Formats: sequence, C-alpha cells, structure tokens
Amino acid sequence: MGLGVSIAGGIVCAALVGVLAILFSVTSQVHEVNSARSQSSELDASFVHTDFDFENLYAQSGSDRVSFTLQNTGGEKLWNYDKFSVIVTYNASISGSPVLTSERLSYNSAQSFTGGGVSSGSTQYARPDQDVSKENWDDAAGGDNDNVLYDEINESTQNDSNYATSGSLSLLDTTETWEVGLSNIIDPQSSSGHIVRYAYGKDASGGSVIDLTVRLMQGTTQIASWTHNGIGTGFTLATQTLGVAEADSISNYSDLRLRFTATYSSGIAARSAQISWAELEVPPATGVYDCSAVSVTAGKWIFDRISGDGFDPRLLNYGEEGKVCIRLSNNVHAGSSVTVLLATDIGKTKSSTITV
Repeated sequence: MGLGVSIAGGIVCAALVGVLAILFSVTSQVHEVNSARSQSSELDASFVHTDFDFENLYAQSGSDRVSFTLQNTGGEKLWNYDKFSVIVTYNASISGSPVLTSERLSYNSAQSFTGGGVSSGSTQYARPDQDVSKENWDDAAGGDNDNVLYDEINESTQNDSNYATSGSLSLLDTTETWEVGLSNIIDPQSSSGHIVRYAYGKDASGGSVIDLTVRLMQGTTQIASWTHNGIGTGFTLATQTLGVAEADSISNYSDLRLRFTATYSSGIAARSAQISWAELEVPPATGVYDCSAVSVTAGKWIFDRISGDGFDPRLLNYGEEGKVCIRLSNNVHAGSSVTVLLATDIGKTKSSTITV
C-alpha cells in the first residue's frame, strides 16, 4: 500500500513538473514573441520617423570628387554611418571613353570630420600644382634647385624671392615654353570675375630683347592669351580679366593650365625670362561644397563636417546638415549623369541625380 502511494505521488510530481515546464516554455515563447513585436514596432517607428534630403549634389567632368549636403528632416538621429549604403552610378572616363559604372562606397570614419572642404560663398583660387612641361626652364637660380618648378610660383600671395627661369635665349635658342597645371576648382556658373595674375621679368638688363606670351589653357585648348614685348628686369605684376566669351569657353575647371612662352626678339647677349608667381581667381560656386582639398581614399565617402554640430557631436540631428565628400575610383566623363543613392541602416532610401 505504501509503495503504491509513493508511486502515485511520484507520477503526480512528474506530471506537475511537466506542466510547469510546458507553462515556462509557453511563457518564454510568449515573451519572445512580444519582444520581437516590440522590436518590430520600434523599427517601424524608427523607419517612419527617419527622413532626409539631398541638397546641392555636385560633380564635374574630369574629376573623381562628388559632394552633397545631407539634411536630417526626420525625428530620428542619423549616426550609424558604417551601416549606410552609398551607391554612385555614372559614366567613368576610362582611356578617354565613357564606361557606365556603379560603385558601392564604404564609410571612412578615420578621414571624416576634418573640415577641409569649403562652403559656397568663398572666392576660388587655382594655383600651380604640377609641371606639365618645362623644356629648359629651371629653378637653379631663384628656387630650391630640385628641378620642380611649379612650387616656386604657387604662393597664396605674390612672393618674388623665389622664381623659375627660362633657358638662355638668343639666336641659338629662340623659344622656351613652360606649362603648369592648376589646382582643381568648381565651375562657378558665372561668366564674370575670372582673373589671371602672374609676375614676370628678365634676369638682367640689356642684352637680348625678350617677349613673353602667357596662355590660359584647358588641356590643349587655348582659352585666352596675353603678350608682353620687350620685358624688363624686376618683376611686373600682370592682372588679366577674361571676357565673357573666354570665361564661357571653359568647360572643365579641373583641367586648366598656364603656359609661359619666352621668345628671343633681337640682340646679341643671351637673356632669360623669369616667373615668380601666378594664380587664377574665379567667383564662388554658389550652393556647392568644394571637396577638392579634402583627403578621401578612392572608393570611400565621409562626412567632412556637420554644420552647427553643437548637440550630439558627429550625430546628424533633426535640422542639421552634413557635408558629404565622395571620391570615386575614376573621373567622371563629360556629359555623364551622376546618380547618388543613399540608404540608412534601417533601409530608408533616397537618391539624387545631376548631369555634368
């Protein structure tokens, strides 16, 4: 009898344990379902309250830089940039031909928020940044004698203490040409305010008469030219303003150059021409964020800065504007449509298109 009671009691206990286990399992599943529903509701609410606008999308032919302003117009903060998707579709200029290309760019946090870009409203200056060709011009006398010439004339303000010098000109050598590339600037969408400045002179008085012709070039195409006959010693500053037709003939502000041609005119004793400074000034690019001076690795995108970023630094709050800089793997081909698609970490997507 006692054994039967014990067995019956064991069966009841086992049954109770089983029931409790089932109840616990059901409760856990209900909790998981409710938790999943809650998370789903939060994601739905976050998606609904997330919104943003593209402003001032900019790209130009011959350049691998794209920029735009991203404005947070929703109630959710934007911050998880590593999980954003940025896709750019454009015609890449490859061996001079357009090739339809789509790039998915990754966010580079290490290069972000350096503030190296320039907002609209700033006058732009293109200054020498490379030697395209130099014939017998050198920097032995007036520079650092490293045979790199452009850095003798690219100061932000005129400095005649360093300069480049042409080869000696006489009946034996009548012409010497030096061409420098200019730093990239953005099309200002204006025909006015294009000013070329340069300082020139001759290495010594007397001797051969030297003429100097200065040309503003876009690639191999001449935009404008100016000739100075019988240049004198000491440095003379020339200020040349482009006409409307000349300014309008510029189609690629990323491929501008200055070409200096010194020419023997008459006389016996050889003389040389000298250039100590040069720049091109153009008006601001209204509404554009200039990323040309920003360090960005090819295939990456960054936030260069967030305007008025006083609250939650580096998070894009409602009403704040982030300046985005993109560097493509190739230059954009002329006539290309550039489309930028951005998707947030929760999948809110927008795109914008510009034709260059």
